[in-house]
Amino acid sequence: MYSTIAKSTILPGKEAEVIEILKKLPKQVENEPGTLLYMVHTPDFSQPSLPTPAAGEVIFFEIYEDKAAFEAHLDGAAFQNYIKETKDLFLADSFNQTFVPIEILKHQAGFAKEELLKDLSGI
Repeated sequence: MYSTIAKSTILPGKEAEVIEILKKLPKQVENEPGTLLYMVHTPDFSQPSLPTPAAGEVIFFEIYEDKAAFEAHLDGAAFQNYIKETKDLFLADSFNQTFVPIEILKHQAGFAKEELLKDLSGI
């Protein structure tokens, strides 16, 4: 299992445009071989969080069968099209590329209840 968390920051005033694109992205990724879980979240500012999340933050939580599946996702049409479509909508680095810190996670323990899987299938 190869799990990641990645974060991007939407530029001010671009939130609605990005959210519409993000809502379509998981369906485009869903049939990629080796992609086991692909979740897109934004902070819920109606609930207290510590530390306070950045305005415009988007969090991707992804699980792949292995590193090769993750790399195939990065090279795949869905991700490459997403990068092109959103390149002017997110905070960029000094090379004018969307700034995306990625954490690779090492699974230690946990579970997923069947109810969650049922709920996810309805998203």
